[in-house]
Amino acid sequence: MSSRFNSIKHWLRKHGQVIDKVNNLYGKTLSQDGVLTYGKNLGFLEDPAFKAAWQVTQEANTGGWPQGVPDVRWRVHMALWAAQQGLQLEGDFVECGVHTGLFSVAICHALNFSSLPRSFYLFDTFNGIPLDNILDTERERVVASNASYYGDVFEIASRNFAAFPNAKLVKGNLPETLTTVDLTKIAYLSVDLNNAAAEKAVITHLWDKLVPGAVVLIDDYAWETCEDQYAMWNAFAAAKGLAIATLPTGQGLLLKPPSR
Repeated sequence: MSSRFNSIKHWLRKHGQVIDKVNNLYGKTLSQDGVLTYGKNLGFLEDPAFKAAWQVTQEANTGGWPQGVPDVRWRVHMALWAAQQGLQLEGDFVECGVHTGLFSVAICHALNFSSLPRSFYLFDTFNGIPLDNILDTERERVVASNASYYGDVFEIASRNFAAFPNAKLVKGNLPETLTTVDLTKIAYLSVDLNNAAAEKAVITHLWDKLVPGAVVLIDDYAWETCEDQYAMWNAFAAAKGLAIATLPTGQGLLLKPPSR
């Protein structure tokens, strides 16, 4: 994905005057994480609680991103929104695919999670993406991601969540580790496993445990490099008579409907 981002950055540098004119005509322009917007209300970026949570998560995650913590504020904003919806529901929070906690650290700090009467289960190998069962079409991307980003980060992740005793790291391969925790009701689910087979196994195992109204946040849903995941999630949703909302951040939103 880095070559695509470099191309975007090159275009922005080359067309700097165009961007300046857009700013003058339409207001503030934001370019980050593969998203370019103009003329939009970006008030969430200036919200004090959001800014504080983002600053904390930037600092906490530095050790897990040797090339620099990516500017994923819009994605974090969506994760916080989904988690806030979960606060209105009964059940625990679950994240499958954590790394050092880019999203979940922000959620814990913004929601003061240690004061909440629920648990946040954080599932990951904390040592890269397993190569078992990945598709041939995914292998090159997964191997490159492991080499560039996903090393042994369990110590960093443990430190990042030390202030939140109800945030529980579960180390090991998914979906196997799901059976080691007593999950009965889930109010918020985030899935970011970078491969279709593991994500299908996870949502198949957890779907019936999601309470009505719970949001499933799918991080890799609409990235061009993740077509296998996109197809898998669409097929899963269609089998339930549902559809997934595509976000310009590359994420997808799937809502567990009311009981029928």
